[in-house]
Amino acid sequence: MIRTVIKVDNNLSFFLGKKKKSEIKLSFAGQRSVKDLLESLGIPHVEIGRIKIENRSVMPDTLITRDCRVEAEGFNPGNPVLGSEPPFFIMDVHLGKLAVNLRMLGFDADYSNDRDDDELTRLTCSRNTEKRMILLSCDRGLMMRRGITAGMLIRSRDPIEQAAEVLRRYNLCEYTNPFTRCFNCGGLLKSAGGLDDLSEGER
Repeated sequence: MIRTVIKVDNNLSFFLGKKKKSEIKLSFAGQRSVKDLLESLGIPHVEIGRIKIENRSVMPDTLITRDCRVEAEGFNPGNPVLGSEPPFFIMDVHLGKLAVNLRMLGFDADYSNDRDDDELTRLTCSRNTEKRMILLSCDRGLMMRRGITAGMLIRSRDPIEQAAEVLRRYNLCEYTNPFTRCFNCGGLLKSAGGLDDLSEGER
């Protein structure tokens, strides 16, 4: 039997619910990866940043083979480089109002109210190689899927606070470009020019 002591920072303690403690003791037979151990506590791997075993930094797939102390910090993307391309967001079916708020702020937010978890996972995997893509979801189980490599579990149920969560998490205040995208489809808006440039139906 392997015995571990797990300590998480304040960013991750949210996921522990009623089990919130400064340290958690877990015992298990055989070998387990650090990622699996932390997810067994309800912490999605996309929310995990630096991990240490006995004060030594390790990767999430590192196997625990003996008694040890594990420390985990919440994910911190760091400050983005200004002028670089902002991330592209994909939303789950519960975040329609958040999608509108992010579009209003000028961010590319892909939303559909009929996508299941399998489709969201496929979209995430297929688009991860194209540009910096981040899945936003209220579904903890979805964020624990193996194919999801970049994402954020939304805590608040208030759409305005949800948008604030995203901006704080990814340091995006400098990237806001309000009212440059369509609230409905997310496409970039174009100047219509004067009334003379509009058709009769567009006026």
